[in-house]
Amino acid sequence: MIALRRIAAVARIELLRLMRSRTTFTLLVLVPALQVLLFGYAIRPIAVSVSVAVAAPTPANAAEAARALHRLPGLTVITGPSGPGSAEKAVRDGRALIGLEVPALRTFANQTQVQRPLRIVVDGTNAALTNAAVARIEAGYWRGLAERAEAADNGPGIAVERLYNPDGRADWTFLPSLIGVTVMIAMVMLGSLSLARDRESGSWEGLLGLPIEPAQTLLGKLLPYAKIGTAQGLLVLAAGVMMFDLPTRGNVGALVLLLPLFAAAHVALGYAISVRARTQLAALQGAVAFYLPAMLLSGFLYPFETLPSWARWIGNAFPLTHFIRAARAALLHGAGAGEVLAHGWPMILFLVAAGAAALLAQARRLD
Repeated sequence: MIALRRIAAVARIELLRLMRSRTTFTLLVLVPALQVLLFGYAIRPIAVSVSVAVAAPTPANAAEAARALHRLPGLTVITGPSGPGSAEKAVRDGRALIGLEVPALRTFANQTQVQRPLRIVVDGTNAALTNAAVARIEAGYWRGLAERAEAADNGPGIAVERLYNPDGRADWTFLPSLIGVTVMIAMVMLGSLSLARDRESGSWEGLLGLPIEPAQTLLGKLLPYAKIGTAQGLLVLAAGVMMFDLPTRGNVGALVLLLPLFAAAHVALGYAISVRARTQLAALQGAVAFYLPAMLLSGFLYPFETLPSWARWIGNAFPLTHFIRAARAALLHGAGAGEVLAHGWPMILFLVAAGAAALLAQARRLD
């Protein structure tokens, strides 16, 4: 009986302590609420319209094909040149996800015309987004032939060509993104633990006594982690190439140049979280609260185009979103250095903002 009273007393004290802790409130209330909001609203797939370009031998043929596509759900025909080859060019230029190259048909006036298949040129970078649209186009094509008895048996057929990802491999969509996700999680975690660990061990007070400016301290902590993050990203890239035949069609060197910038941006954010946190546990919770929405709203787990507009607006604030675009451009699209490095500007802005927030929070804490 006495033992039960002691257990109950310890349980009561522990419950009161947990109820008064901000860390417990964050862990038990805020993080689950964030997950519910993201999965319930932002990550709910919506009907997305896939852009389609049409090319045909004559403007009349192109207009007829465009009218047929307008009747299919989830497709938007873009305007522009409609001559032969223009649809494939629109896909290669990134203006459309699918291009339809309508062949010249054999007619009574042109009996020697060779029957060629309808070419469907697909941007295979995001197979999950385009596969359903291709299936709708194919179904609409065969339905149209079935409605025309004279063409039901001798139609030219369809030839689907997937650019960048010919076999529609899901791992090729996933692996370029995984490079950024791996580096992001590691750098935010290490950055958030660095200062909290120093504070708990007592080494932070000794560092403050040295004649070093806060900005110098921040840079001194960023550089080693940026090197580690770059090495980590290279390891993931090498594993993808060697184990999964991930192509390297574009300027991979430009992507490698973005790795230290990408890593430093997240270390700076982790440092800012660590300045505000009082313990390592609180710092870890802050890191999780950041990288969870970053993963969900960047296009890593779900196609970015399927997110609501407000979720895409938030997702564009995360460096991971832009790194994923740069990785897919360098590895799958065959983009040059300029196009890949252009995705680094949002990372620079994020690094500057995170560094400023860390220094401001540190100054307030010292005051």
